[in-house]
Amino acid sequence: MVDSIKVSMSIAKWEGYVRQQAHSHNGTRRFFEDENTEDIIGVTAEIAFGKWSGLEPDLEVRPNGDGCKDFLIKVNGRKISIDIKAARKAFNLLLKQKDGLRSADILVLAKVDGDLVSFLGWEHKSMMLVSPVKDFGYGILNHYRSKDDLRPMRQLLDLIKRRENQ
Repeated sequence: MVDSIKVSMSIAKWEGYVRQQAHSHNGTRRFFEDENTEDIIGVTAEIAFGKWSGLEPDLEVRPNGDGCKDFLIKVNGRKISIDIKAARKAFNLLLKQKDGLRSADILVLAKVDGDLVSFLGWEHKSMMLVSPVKDFGYGILNHYRSKDDLRPMRQLLDLIKRRENQ
């Protein structure tokens, strides 16, 4: 399995900029000097996951966001949603406590380092919802799970390979 996936930053920067412009009306709090950075990091990871998994990333711009779901697969007649959680410093998989019930079925932790993305592991929503909660210093309560405790990516790839045509 590939350790990291390379992404075209010109595409990721453009998609991140467009996404941020669509979101800017709702006053979403930003944590970087450049208000586009968070969206660029997220889009970069989504594009990389598409390359890694063989799934097509949904880059449609939605002013109200993607509902915490980046990819959708169908396995044994059941729809399974996947959300990529990207960070530059990816020590823990985080799920905002307020988003818990509407989150995707599967959460994936991605580390983004410029144009390189590494997938560190994944977990089921049900496990995340019973994980500890902590504020990591930004005023947001998150369920969290250490990257060392996540499921291996090869298991998720096996599941994705079993998907049905949708």
